[in-house]
Amino acid sequence: MTARLATVGVVLLVALTAPIAGVGAVAAAPGDDTREIAYGETVRGAVDSVDAIRDNPTENGHVGEWYYEPVSFEGNAGDVVNVSLYGPTDTSMVLVGPDGQRLSHNEDGGSGNNSEIVTRLPADGTYTIQVTSHFPEDSYEYLLSLHRLDAEERTSIELGETVVGTVDETNPESEQFHGRYAELSLSAPAGQEIELTHSSAADSGLFLIGPNNQVVAQKVAPYAGQDVTLRYVVEQDRPYTVIVASDDYEGEFSYQVSASAVTENESANDSAAGNDTAANETDETSGGDGHSGHAPDAPASPSLRVLDGGLNQSATTLGTSVTHTVTVANFGDAAGTFDEPVLVDGTETVRYEATLAPYEMRTLSVSMTPNRTGQYAVALGDGDAQSLTVVPPANADGNTVQIGNDTYVGVAQNATAGQTVPFEFEMGTADATLQTVSVDAGGSGTLWLEAKRTANLSAGGPPADGLAVQHGFALSPSLQANGTTVDQSIQRGTVTVDVSRAALGETAEANVVLYRYDEGAGTWTALPTTRVASTAENVTYRAETDRFSTLALGTVTPVQAGGSLSTNAVSAGETVTVTATVRNDGSAPVETTVPVTVDGDTVTERTLTVQPGGEQTFTATLSPAAGTHAVGVGGTQVGTLDVAASGTADGENAMTTDATPTSTTGGDGPGFTAVVALLSVVAALLLGYGRREA
Repeated sequence: MTARLATVGVVLLVALTAPIAGVGAVAAAPGDDTREIAYGETVRGAVDSVDAIRDNPTENGHVGEWYYEPVSFEGNAGDVVNVSLYGPTDTSMVLVGPDGQRLSHNEDGGSGNNSEIVTRLPADGTYTIQVTSHFPEDSYEYLLSLHRLDAEERTSIELGETVVGTVDETNPESEQFHGRYAELSLSAPAGQEIELTHSSAADSGLFLIGPNNQVVAQKVAPYAGQDVTLRYVVEQDRPYTVIVASDDYEGEFSYQVSASAVTENESANDSAAGNDTAANETDETSGGDGHSGHAPDAPASPSLRVLDGGLNQSATTLGTSVTHTVTVANFGDAAGTFDEPVLVDGTETVRYEATLAPYEMRTLSVSMTPNRTGQYAVALGDGDAQSLTVVPPANADGNTVQIGNDTYVGVAQNATAGQTVPFEFEMGTADATLQTVSVDAGGSGTLWLEAKRTANLSAGGPPADGLAVQHGFALSPSLQANGTTVDQSIQRGTVTVDVSRAALGETAEANVVLYRYDEGAGTWTALPTTRVASTAENVTYRAETDRFSTLALGTVTPVQAGGSLSTNAVSAGETVTVTATVRNDGSAPVETTVPVTVDGDTVTERTLTVQPGGEQTFTATLSPAAGTHAVGVGGTQVGTLDVAASGTADGENAMTTDATPTSTTGGDGPGFTAVVALLSVVAALLLGYGRREA
């Protein structure tokens, strides 16, 4: 199904209240005390001087008072949890159990200065995360995430997977691997560079054993809680063994191990050459004391992550807006831009664009209004799609629904071929209002009509002499049959528009017509238009069109006169017939006086009433003097008449007219008097001749 949701607007909101259903994130304003967190949540808080004070959580030689914010959560025995702390300083956190005893501590488990604890909870109860710093009297804003990991007994790992587990007294132990350890089998094609990452609250260690049972790569963190990453280019198409260990011979620890294939770009950007075979990581991050807890310096960079979000409903009525909301957090130490599209059936409908400061969390919302019924798949970028069902409004077929300030949609669900379907509107401004549009369906199915008021037409609209209407209406009908849109089945229709007296000004009613824009030619075409009503406030016009596009009001010169000559050459004394045609291109009846001229002089005229879209004809017979004459009708030259001299005396311009029903009034011209005088002379001569014979 073609995506047809109209974007109403984008609203960026900082969430200071509870989230919508399905969004598991709440943003706390800087300086607010954060006291609780639950599995699956990310909270924002601040460590400052109003918080509790504790002693130094780390043996790093610093002295003073450490501010900390206690954030509690409910846990159960056996839960393997991941607690991640992000902030602009050298973060530190302590996990305290229900018995008040310190369960775990971490300073540099995450990337950069961030901290991370992965551990298994020993009992049911309330646990407390003490959010603090490596430095005394340190204040900062932070993001804190809590997740319960799905621990499982695994003996293998594949590229692209993450395995969570716990090493305890049931696991084997070895001095080579610094205590108890877990084994995971890994297979990858020869030549593939792989990356293994181990997160743990313990001194993380990774050992990779080749098919020959020899250690081919290893890395052990220099101090507790630091993650380790190991890269290796696979040399054989045979299984390797990943040893998940720590540097604590007797300790129990939980772990989170990920395996991934390194892309060519990642490999090219990696400054390390060859396989990672060092027996131990050097003490390059310790600052000389071996366990200072300082993380290595790195360029500041953003790290944006979508926490949760989606539609606020799964079904709506045509014309009713739906809201898509997303909660985004920046876990990096530099500002970042969140730029993601919302796709409807794979087509971008609206886009999120927002900049987040370091360690900021925001809730962003966009509103969309569907302009078609049916079922749609709505997704954020390449994420999982949600289903949205749009149903018709509870009113009669053919009615219309407003879906935006300038857009309406009409629907007739059971249209049949040849049926004329009326759509009722009240769409417009003070100058002009779209009232009705009737569409002739060329097939059977659901008939749609989208009507949208266009932008200002003052620079590119149709001729509009004296008419103060500066917008039009874009009309887009379509027919859906069996889920397929068939636009070419729409052949013709009629459009009714009201125009205010104020917009008309001094413009004559008959001069106003509707124009249709020809997109291919880039021109406006006047439509057959009829004035159907006229009141003290408004004038109503109806136009017929054989195609639909943008329609706008404009003006024409309603009376168009022309004609033809029965011949272009006569001899003096002979006659020629002028056939005059008067057409009304306006929208109302026009009474007009049309002159017939010879060399610019009026020899006769007719006063006619011509209906809109109609025409009338009349004829006049001329007998001009010898010479070349220009003959015109209503100011338009219709021909040139050559009159040859004869053996008799040249006559003056002479004219007679027909008595057709379209003629309304007669008139004397100089030619008529000349013909009568000539006939009188002939009669007198004949009378004198008769008397001489007598």
